[in-house]
Amino acid sequence: MAWVERYGKYFALALLVLMWPVVDAYQSGSITADRASIFGFTGAAYALIYGWYCLHGYKRRSVVVPIATALGLSLLAVVLEHLVRMPEANFFLIPMMVAGFGLTTRYAVLLIAVVTATSIVDTIATGSLPPSRNIVQVLLLIPAALLFGGAAIALRYLMNTLGELRSARAEIAQHAADRERSRIARDLHDLLGHSLSLITLKGELATRLLPEEAAGTNEIREMLALSRDALQQVREAVSGYRKPTLATELTAAQIALKAAAIEVAIDQSVGVLERETEAVLGWVIREATTNVIRHSGAKKCRISLSEVDGHVEAEVTNDGWRVVQHQTGNGIRGLEERLAAVGGTLDATADPHGGFRLRATIPEIMAPSVMRTPSELRR
Repeated sequence: MAWVERYGKYFALALLVLMWPVVDAYQSGSITADRASIFGFTGAAYALIYGWYCLHGYKRRSVVVPIATALGLSLLAVVLEHLVRMPEANFFLIPMMVAGFGLTTRYAVLLIAVVTATSIVDTIATGSLPPSRNIVQVLLLIPAALLFGGAAIALRYLMNTLGELRSARAEIAQHAADRERSRIARDLHDLLGHSLSLITLKGELATRLLPEEAAGTNEIREMLALSRDALQQVREAVSGYRKPTLATELTAAQIALKAAAIEVAIDQSVGVLERETEAVLGWVIREATTNVIRHSGAKKCRISLSEVDGHVEAEVTNDGWRVVQHQTGNGIRGLEERLAAVGGTLDATADPHGGFRLRATIPEIMAPSVMRTPSELRR
C-alpha cells in the first residue's frame, strides 16, 4: 500500500476527467462568444484549485483548507452550471471528494450535505429542464453524494488506519529490540562479569602469596590488569545496553501522564539515531515528564521529536494550568550537563501566565551504519 500513499495524489488528479462537460460545452457550441472567456477562466480556476489541493493543500493540518477548497469549488460549480445553462452533477462530485477525504467523519458528512443541497438548489434554480427531469436529476444527486463522499471518507479512514498499523508495528519491533538488548546486558553481567570478577580475585590472591621476586609474578600482575580492564569494558557495555531508548521513554511518558489525568499528544518524526543521542533524548523525555507530573498542575502536555537542518529536537510543552513554573532545578541542570557532553543545548522557558516549554537540541544524527566505536567515543 506504500505506492498508494506516494502516488495517490496523482490518481486523485485524474478525477478532473469529471470536468468533461466543460470540453463538451465548447465542442457543442453551447457557450456563446460573450460567455466563452468567463467560462474558460472559471473552468481553469476550478482545475487549478483542485490541482493545488491534490499536490499541496491536503498536507495542511488546518480544517480550514479542505472546507475552503470544497466551498470554493462548489461556488465555481454553480457558476459553470449557469454558464452552461444545464444542471451538471459532475461539477459537485469533486468538492464532495475533498470534503470526505480532508475532514473528520462528522464534519465531512455535514459539508457533503451542504454541497449536495447547493447542487439541488442550483439544479432547480437553473430551470432549463422540465420539472420531471429536474426531479430525476435531484434523485440522482443523492446516491452520487453517498457514493463519492462515502468513498472519500472510507479512503481517509483506510489511510489513517494503515498509518496507525505501521506505527504500531514499528513500536512493537522497537520494544522487541529493547527486550533483547536488556537480555543481552543481563547475560553479559551474569556470565562474564562473574567470571572476570573471580579471575581478578584469584589474581590478587596469587600476588599476595607469591614473593616479590618469584618467577611469574610480573605475568600474574599483567594478567590481573588485563582482567580488571576487561571487567571494566563489560560494565561499560552493559551500561550502554541499559541506556534509555526513545520508544521506551515515550511509552512510559504516555502511561504516566494519562495516569496523572493529563491529556498527552506525542509527535514522533525522527529516524534512527546514534545510541548516545537516543539515550540523552530519553533522559530529556523522562525528566521533562516527571516535572510536568510533579510541578506543573497541567491539564495538557505535548511531546514532539523532529529533525531540523541536521539537528534532532525534542520539545515538551504543557499548559501549566495557571501555575508559575520555575526554570532552574537540579533536573534541568543535569539535563544541561548531559546535552553539553554530546554538543547539545537546552532551552527551558516558563510562561509567567502559566505553562512551560522545554526544548533540547542535539546537532548530530547518526544511523547505526555510521556509529562510532567505543574507543572513538572515549577520545
